Amino acid sequence: MKCQKCGAEIPDGKIYCEHCGAAIQMVPDYSPEDDIAIGAEKEEPDSAPEPVPVHEKEKRPVRRYILPVILLIAAGILAFQASYSLISGRENATEEVESEEIVLLAEPTFSIAPGSYSHTLQVVISHEEISDGHIYYTTDGTTPDADSTLYNRKVYIDEGTTVLRTIFIRNDGQQSMEADGTYEVVFTYPNEPVFSMPSGEYAESFYVTITAGEDSTVYYTTDGQEPDRYSILYTGAIQINPGLTVLQAIAIDSENRESGIEEAIYHVAEPEETGEALEEIPESGE
Repeated sequence: MKCQKCGAEIPDGKIYCEHCGAAIQMVPDYSPEDDIAIGAEKEEPDSAPEPVPVHEKEKRPVRRYILPVILLIAAGILAFQASYSLISGRENATEEVESEEIVLLAEPTFSIAPGSYSHTLQVVISHEEISDGHIYYTTDGTTPDADSTLYNRKVYIDEGTTVLRTIFIRNDGQQSMEADGTYEVVFTYPNEPVFSMPSGEYAESFYVTITAGEDSTVYYTTDGQEPDRYSILYTGAIQINPGLTVLQAIAIDSENRESGIEEAIYHVAEPEETGEALEEIPESGE
Protein backbone atom coordinates (compact mmCIF):
# COMPACT_ATOMS: atom_id res chain seq x y z
CA MET A 1 0.00 0.00 0.00
CA LYS A 2 1.23 3.49 -0.88
CA CYS A 3 0.89 6.68 1.09
CA GLN A 4 -1.79 8.87 -0.45
CA LYS A 5 0.29 11.97 0.43
CA CYS A 6 3.88 11.21 -0.55
CA GLY A 7 3.52 7.96 -2.50
CA ALA A 8 5.98 6.03 -0.30
CA GLU A 9 5.48 2.30 0.23
CA ILE A 10 3.83 1.50 3.56
CA PRO A 11 4.48 -1.91 5.05
CA ASP A 12 1.51 -4.08 5.98
CA GLY A 13 0.18 -3.45 9.44
CA LYS A 14 1.24 0.20 9.61
CA ILE A 15 -1.40 2.86 10.06
CA TYR A 16 0.83 5.87 9.24
CA CYS A 17 3.55 6.73 6.69
CA GLU A 18 7.04 6.44 8.13
CA HIS A 19 8.31 8.80 5.44
CA CYS A 20 5.92 11.76 5.87
CA GLY A 21 4.01 10.77 9.00
CA ALA A 22 0.57 11.00 7.31
CA ALA A 23 -2.24 8.71 8.61
CA ILE A 24 -3.25 5.89 6.32
CA GLN A 25 -6.89 6.11 5.02
CA MET A 26 -8.33 2.67 5.58
CA VAL A 27 -11.84 3.45 4.10
CA PRO A 28 -12.00 4.50 0.46
CA ASP A 29 -13.12 8.05 -0.33
CA TYR A 30 -16.87 8.56 -0.75
CA SER A 31 -18.06 8.64 -4.35
CA PRO A 32 -21.69 9.51 -5.35
CA GLU A 33 -21.36 7.29 -8.35
CA ASP A 34 -21.00 4.34 -6.05
CA ASP A 35 -24.44 5.12 -4.47
CA ILE A 36 -26.04 5.37 -7.89
CA ALA A 37 -24.58 2.03 -8.83
CA ILE A 38 -25.83 0.47 -5.63
CA GLY A 39 -29.34 1.92 -6.21
CA ALA A 40 -29.41 0.50 -9.69
CA GLU A 41 -28.52 -2.92 -8.37
CA LYS A 42 -31.50 -2.79 -5.92
CA GLU A 43 -33.91 -1.98 -8.74
CA GLU A 44 -32.88 -4.96 -10.79
CA PRO A 45 -35.83 -7.37 -10.89
CA ASP A 46 -33.70 -10.42 -11.14
CA SER A 47 -32.03 -9.74 -7.79
CA ALA A 48 -33.60 -11.82 -4.99
CA PRO A 49 -33.75 -10.53 -1.39
CA GLU A 50 -31.46 -12.17 1.02
CA PRO A 51 -33.24 -14.73 3.18
CA VAL A 52 -34.05 -13.54 6.66
CA PRO A 53 -32.90 -15.86 9.41
CA VAL A 54 -35.65 -17.70 11.27
CA HIS A 55 -34.78 -16.12 14.61
CA GLU A 56 -35.05 -12.62 13.07
CA LYS A 57 -38.54 -13.42 11.72
CA GLU A 58 -39.66 -14.46 15.20
CA LYS A 59 -38.35 -11.26 16.78
CA ARG A 60 -39.98 -8.80 14.38
CA PRO A 61 -43.66 -9.52 15.29
CA VAL A 62 -42.82 -9.24 19.01
CA ARG A 63 -41.26 -5.84 18.53
CA ARG A 64 -44.23 -4.75 16.41
CA TYR A 65 -46.74 -5.36 19.24
CA ILE A 66 -44.73 -4.11 22.21
CA LEU A 67 -45.86 -0.47 21.88
CA PRO A 68 -49.60 -1.26 21.40
CA VAL A 69 -49.51 -3.61 24.39
CA ILE A 70 -47.87 -0.94 26.55
CA LEU A 71 -50.43 1.62 25.42
CA LEU A 72 -53.27 -0.82 26.14
CA ILE A 73 -51.96 -1.55 29.64
CA ALA A 74 -51.58 2.16 30.34
CA ALA A 75 -55.12 2.82 29.11
CA GLY A 76 -56.42 0.03 31.37
CA ILE A 77 -54.64 1.47 34.41
CA LEU A 78 -56.04 4.93 33.70
CA ALA A 79 -59.54 3.51 33.23
CA PHE A 80 -59.26 1.59 36.53
CA GLN A 81 -58.12 4.69 38.38
CA ALA A 82 -60.94 6.74 36.90
CA SER A 83 -63.50 4.06 37.81
CA TYR A 84 -62.11 3.75 41.34
CA SER A 85 -62.24 7.51 41.82
CA LEU A 86 -65.82 7.61 40.54
CA ILE A 87 -66.93 4.75 42.82
CA SER A 88 -65.13 6.26 45.80
CA GLY A 89 -66.76 9.59 45.10
CA ARG A 90 -70.19 7.98 44.97
CA GLU A 91 -69.56 6.09 48.21
CA ASN A 92 -68.38 9.25 49.93
CA ALA A 93 -71.41 11.12 48.64
CA THR A 94 -73.70 8.32 49.86
CA GLU A 95 -72.02 8.30 53.26
CA GLU A 96 -72.43 12.07 53.50
CA VAL A 97 -76.12 11.83 52.61
CA GLU A 98 -76.65 9.01 55.12
CA SER A 99 -74.78 10.92 57.81
CA GLU A 100 -76.99 13.91 57.16
CA GLU A 101 -80.11 11.76 57.39
CA ILE A 102 -79.25 10.29 60.81
CA VAL A 103 -78.42 13.62 62.47
CA LEU A 104 -80.98 14.06 65.25
CA LEU A 105 -82.04 17.11 67.20
CA ALA A 106 -81.29 17.52 70.89
CA GLU A 107 -83.43 15.39 73.19
CA PRO A 108 -86.26 16.82 75.33
CA THR A 109 -85.65 17.50 79.04
CA PHE A 110 -87.62 16.63 82.20
CA SER A 111 -88.32 19.08 85.02
CA ILE A 112 -87.98 16.27 87.59
CA ALA A 113 -85.10 13.82 87.35
CA PRO A 114 -85.97 10.11 87.18
CA GLY A 115 -85.66 8.28 90.50
CA SER A 116 -87.57 7.12 93.58
CA TYR A 117 -90.13 9.32 95.30
CA SER A 118 -92.69 9.02 98.11
CA HIS A 119 -95.27 11.34 96.57
CA THR A 120 -97.03 11.91 93.26
CA LEU A 121 -95.18 13.86 90.58
CA GLN A 122 -96.11 16.31 87.83
CA VAL A 123 -93.33 16.26 85.23
CA VAL A 124 -92.88 19.12 82.76
CA ILE A 125 -91.31 18.13 79.40
CA SER A 126 -89.59 20.87 77.38
CA HIS A 127 -87.45 21.32 74.26
CA GLU A 128 -85.32 24.20 73.00
CA GLU A 129 -87.27 24.34 69.69
CA ILE A 130 -90.73 23.72 71.15
CA SER A 131 -92.16 26.67 69.21
CA ASP A 132 -91.28 24.90 65.94
CA GLY A 133 -92.72 21.46 66.67
CA HIS A 134 -94.40 19.10 69.12
CA ILE A 135 -93.46 16.67 71.89
CA TYR A 136 -94.85 13.13 72.02
CA TYR A 137 -94.53 10.69 74.91
CA THR A 138 -95.47 7.28 76.31
CA THR A 139 -95.69 6.02 79.91
CA ASP A 140 -95.89 2.27 79.25
CA GLY A 141 -92.32 1.73 78.05
CA THR A 142 -93.14 1.71 74.31
CA THR A 143 -91.14 3.73 71.77
CA PRO A 144 -92.70 7.18 71.20
CA ASP A 145 -93.51 8.46 67.70
CA ALA A 146 -95.91 10.85 65.97
CA ASP A 147 -98.83 8.56 66.88
CA SER A 148 -98.09 8.65 70.63
CA THR A 149 -99.69 10.97 73.19
CA LEU A 150 -99.23 14.64 72.31
CA TYR A 151 -97.70 16.56 75.21
CA ASN A 152 -99.81 19.58 76.16
CA ARG A 153 -99.79 19.51 79.97
CA LYS A 154 -97.77 18.17 82.90
CA VAL A 155 -97.39 14.39 83.00
CA TYR A 156 -98.93 13.01 86.22
CA ILE A 157 -96.84 10.23 87.81
CA ASP A 158 -98.79 8.21 90.38
CA GLU A 159 -97.85 5.41 92.73
CA GLY A 160 -95.92 2.53 91.16
CA THR A 161 -93.28 2.31 88.42
CA THR A 162 -93.62 4.57 85.37
CA VAL A 163 -91.28 4.55 82.36
CA LEU A 164 -91.54 7.92 80.65
CA ARG A 165 -90.19 8.09 77.06
CA THR A 166 -90.45 11.15 74.83
CA ILE A 167 -89.29 12.68 71.52
CA PHE A 168 -89.58 16.05 69.80
CA ILE A 169 -90.63 16.27 66.13
CA ARG A 170 -90.05 19.54 64.31
CA ASN A 171 -92.60 20.83 61.83
CA ASP A 172 -90.30 19.88 58.93
CA GLY A 173 -90.29 16.26 60.11
CA GLN A 174 -86.84 16.32 61.71
CA GLN A 175 -86.83 14.21 64.88
CA SER A 176 -84.90 14.54 68.12
CA MET A 177 -83.05 11.94 70.12
CA GLU A 178 -85.21 10.11 72.63
CA ALA A 179 -85.29 11.05 76.31
CA ASP A 180 -86.42 8.48 78.84
CA GLY A 181 -86.58 7.98 82.59
CA THR A 182 -87.96 5.55 85.14
CA TYR A 183 -89.92 6.93 88.10
CA GLU A 184 -90.57 4.79 91.19
CA VAL A 185 -93.26 6.24 93.46
CA VAL A 186 -93.79 4.47 96.78
CA PHE A 187 -96.30 6.09 99.09
CA THR A 188 -95.89 6.22 102.86
CA TYR A 189 -99.34 5.88 104.37
CA PRO A 190 -100.28 7.27 107.81
CA ASN A 191 -100.75 4.90 110.69
CA GLU A 192 -104.23 3.98 111.84
CA PRO A 193 -105.73 6.11 114.62
CA VAL A 194 -105.39 4.96 118.23
CA PHE A 195 -108.38 4.84 120.64
CA SER A 196 -107.92 5.57 124.35
CA MET A 197 -110.49 2.88 125.33
CA PRO A 198 -110.46 -0.64 123.87
CA SER A 199 -113.51 -2.57 122.81
CA GLY A 200 -115.51 -4.18 125.62
CA GLU A 201 -118.44 -3.99 128.03
CA TYR A 202 -118.74 -1.07 130.34
CA ALA A 203 -121.08 -0.35 133.22
CA GLU A 204 -121.48 3.33 132.53
CA SER A 205 -120.83 6.02 129.99
CA PHE A 206 -117.29 7.19 129.28
CA TYR A 207 -115.26 9.31 126.86
CA VAL A 208 -112.88 8.12 124.13
CA THR A 209 -110.02 10.17 122.75
CA ILE A 210 -108.40 9.48 119.34
CA THR A 211 -104.78 10.20 118.42
CA ALA A 212 -102.96 10.13 115.05
CA GLY A 213 -99.84 11.50 113.36
CA GLU A 214 -99.05 15.21 113.59
CA ASP A 215 -99.85 15.90 109.95
CA SER A 216 -103.00 13.73 109.93
CA THR A 217 -106.67 14.58 110.33
CA VAL A 218 -109.10 12.09 111.88
CA TYR A 219 -112.65 11.38 110.71
CA TYR A 220 -115.01 8.97 112.52
CA THR A 221 -118.45 7.36 112.65
CA THR A 222 -120.47 5.74 115.47
CA ASP A 223 -123.23 4.10 113.44
CA GLY A 224 -121.26 1.26 111.82
CA GLN A 225 -120.64 3.06 108.51
CA GLU A 226 -117.09 3.09 107.18
CA PRO A 227 -115.56 6.53 107.68
CA ASP A 228 -114.05 8.68 104.91
CA ARG A 229 -113.03 12.29 104.42
CA TYR A 230 -116.71 13.28 104.47
CA SER A 231 -117.46 11.74 107.88
CA ILE A 232 -117.46 13.54 111.26
CA LEU A 233 -114.26 15.51 111.86
CA TYR A 234 -112.65 14.58 115.15
CA THR A 235 -112.08 17.65 117.33
CA GLY A 236 -112.25 16.28 120.85
CA ALA A 237 -113.20 13.39 123.16
CA ILE A 238 -116.22 11.35 122.08
CA GLN A 239 -118.86 10.35 124.66
CA ILE A 240 -119.92 6.73 124.58
CA ASN A 241 -123.47 6.43 125.89
CA PRO A 242 -125.33 3.38 127.22
CA GLY A 243 -126.12 0.78 124.61
CA LEU A 244 -124.10 -0.53 121.67
CA THR A 245 -121.66 1.84 119.94
CA VAL A 246 -119.46 0.90 116.95
CA LEU A 247 -116.71 3.51 116.75
CA GLN A 248 -114.65 3.62 113.49
CA ALA A 249 -112.02 6.17 112.46
CA ILE A 250 -109.41 6.87 109.76
CA ALA A 251 -106.47 9.27 109.52
CA ILE A 252 -105.73 11.30 106.36
CA ASP A 253 -102.31 12.95 105.98
CA SER A 254 -101.27 16.14 104.19
CA GLU A 255 -100.79 14.19 100.93
CA ASN A 256 -104.45 13.02 101.17
CA ARG A 257 -103.35 9.45 101.78
CA GLU A 258 -105.69 7.50 104.02
CA SER A 259 -104.80 5.09 106.76
CA GLY A 260 -106.58 1.86 107.46
CA ILE A 261 -109.79 1.89 109.49
CA GLU A 262 -109.56 1.50 113.25
CA GLU A 263 -112.64 0.02 114.94
CA ALA A 264 -113.88 -0.51 118.50
CA ILE A 265 -117.20 -1.93 119.76
CA TYR A 266 -118.50 -0.75 123.10
CA HIS A 267 -121.35 -2.27 125.19
CA VAL A 268 -122.48 0.12 127.90
CA ALA A 269 -125.06 -1.10 130.43
CA GLU A 270 -128.39 0.64 130.60
CA PRO A 271 -128.95 2.38 133.99
CA GLU A 272 -131.32 0.55 136.39
CA GLU A 273 -134.46 2.35 137.73
CA THR A 274 -133.98 3.32 141.38
CA GLY A 275 -136.36 4.76 143.95
CA GLU A 276 -139.68 3.44 145.31
CA ALA A 277 -143.11 4.15 143.89
CA LEU A 278 -144.89 7.02 145.56
CA GLU A 279 -147.74 6.16 147.93
CA GLU A 280 -151.17 7.30 147.00
CA ILE A 281 -152.13 10.42 148.91
CA PRO A 282 -155.67 10.10 150.33
CA GLU A 283 -158.16 12.64 149.29
CA SER A 284 -158.96 15.38 151.78
CA GLY A 285 -162.18 15.08 153.70
CA GLU A 286 -161.90 11.35 154.15
